[in-house]
Amino acid sequence: MPAPTAQPLEGLATAALQGAGLRGRNIPDLAKALAQATSQALTLFLGMAMVLPGTAAGVDPITGSGAVAGPGRLAPPPAGGPGAQQLEGLTLAALQAQGLRGENIPDLAKAVAASLAQAILMFTSQVMVTPGVAVAGFVTVAPGTLMPPAPGKAQLEPLVSGFVMQNGLRGQDAPALAGALADFIAQSLTLLVAQAMVAPGVACTPAATAAPGRLM
Repeated sequence: MPAPTAQPLEGLATAALQGAGLRGRNIPDLAKALAQATSQALTLFLGMAMVLPGTAAGVDPITGSGAVAGPGRLAPPPAGGPGAQQLEGLTLAALQAQGLRGENIPDLAKAVAASLAQAILMFTSQVMVTPGVAVAGFVTVAPGTLMPPAPGKAQLEPLVSGFVMQNGLRGQDAPALAGALADFIAQSLTLLVAQAMVAPGVACTPAATAAPGRLM
């Protein structure tokens, strides 16, 4: 399945921003921009994400049938996901496309991009592939699923707050914005866990996977 699209993410972004008490006239535009940037970031992540080889397996050495026996781990960025620098341009473009062009918009783009990159890094260290994927002919023959939980708001908020401050966003609404961003990103990653799967076709030896897996 593809990464979450902008349309469902927009509702999550709107709810997170309004739940934090942010209700200005530009909030709907900000929600659309955050949804678009996050959808693009997660799509980029899915294209780069890799399940590391070496996951324990129990495969009959004669028939080549069995199952993956252990949880799979994801490769971290930069090989397994985008960094902040890769995400900054698409985030700024999403903000500007919604008419958000004030002097602080580039700073906001940097804070959002850094937050997304850090969240993806945490995702790769925390989320694993569920064991039990069937193997036949020494390759996996079914898609694998991901095991929650994804990074939550409580984990992300201190980091997001730091990125907001580092990029000069210090107005009275800055703490609320950081909380809303953390909430929205956490919900987006939870949705990704539910939707993303590991493509079948991963080569296995009798004892372990022998090739990287790819998310889809």
